[in-house]
Amino acid sequence: MCCKCTSSRTFRVLPFGSMRVGLRFVALTCRVSERVSLPTCQTVIYGLLALIVLGDTSRLQADIVWEDHYSDEDVIVNGSSFTTSTGADVTFNTSVYSDSDGGTFDLSLTRSNSDYFTFEAGQTGAHTGYLELAMDNQNNDPADYLELTLTFDRAITNLQFSLLDVDSGSWDDGVELFYNGSNNARDSSSISVTTGSVNGIDNESYMHGWEGFGSGAASNSTDGNIDFDFGTLHVTSLRIRFLSTDDANSNPGGQFIGLSDMTFTNAVPEVASSWLMAVFGIVALCGRWVSKHVWLAVPTSLFDHNQRLFLTISPRAEPERTTRSSNSRTSRSAGEAATAPVAA
Repeated sequence: MCCKCTSSRTFRVLPFGSMRVGLRFVALTCRVSERVSLPTCQTVIYGLLALIVLGDTSRLQADIVWEDHYSDEDVIVNGSSFTTSTGADVTFNTSVYSDSDGGTFDLSLTRSNSDYFTFEAGQTGAHTGYLELAMDNQNNDPADYLELTLTFDRAITNLQFSLLDVDSGSWDDGVELFYNGSNNARDSSSISVTTGSVNGIDNESYMHGWEGFGSGAASNSTDGNIDFDFGTLHVTSLRIRFLSTDDANSNPGGQFIGLSDMTFTNAVPEVASSWLMAVFGIVALCGRWVSKHVWLAVPTSLFDHNQRLFLTISPRAEPERTTRSSNSRTSRSAGEAATAPVAA
C-alpha cells in the first residue's frame, strides 16, 4: 500500500507535558492518516516519535516569582500549592519546632507578622518580594527552629535561588538546607554555594550549614545573602531549617531570613529512553515499508518565540515506474522476426 499524498504537514504543539501532548499528537496523526490513507504502522511511528521529541519540550525554564502568587503579609499555608510556568506543581509544608529539648515553648511571632511563614512585598537582601521565615526566640536555644519544605511533583534541574539576610546582631541566624529528603546541601560537590561578607560555614557541632558572623546586613545590601546553584542535580524537594545559634545573646530577640525568587528547568523524563526503544522495535518490524514511504523532517529551529514545537512530516512520494505493455513486447518481437534472415 503506497501513500497517495506527497505534501508536507507541519504541526504546532503546545508544551503541556510530554505524555499528554504526545497522546494528543497520536490522535492528530490518526486523523491525518484517515484523510490521506496512511497505514496504521506509519501512524504509530509518528505518534511514538512525537512522544520522544516532545519530551524535550518540558525542558523549559521556569521562574517562580513570589509576588505572582502572593500579596503582602499573606501566610504560606501548610499544604498549599501552585503550578509553575512549566507545569510543575510545588507544594509547601511548614513546621515550627520548639521546646524539642524538653524545655518550654520558646518561640513567638515577630515583625508584626501573623505567622512564622509569610510573603513580604518589601525588600531585604536587595531583593524585593520574598518568602519570610521570622521568629523571636525567648532563649538562646538552637533546638527551636522553623522549617519550610518545597516539594515538586517532578524532578527539576538547574535550580537557583538565594537565602536572604543571613546575618547576626543580638541574634545569630543559622540555616541548614536539605534536598531530596535528608541530603545536606553542604555535602554535595554538585551544588555551588556563594556566601556573603557577614556569613559563612558554621562552626557548631549541632548543625551543618551556615550562620551569621559578627554584624548585620542592610535591607538594600547583598552582604547577608547565600546564593545556591544546584546545576545538573535533579531535585524533587527542598527543606530550609532556620534557627538561632548559641552564639546569640541569652534572649536573642526577633530575627528573620528570606527566600528569593527561584529559577529551574524541568528535568528530561526518564521514560523517554523506553519510548525510543519502542520506536526502534516498530521500525525494525516495519523497516522496509518505512524506508520506502516515510520521511520525518524536524527543522533546525524546533521552537518559535512562543516556545511551540514545529514538527514536519512528509510522506515519501511513490517513485515512478516505467512498464512496457504486452503489445509493445509483441510488436518488438514481430519486428525482430521480420528482420531475421530467411533460411535457404
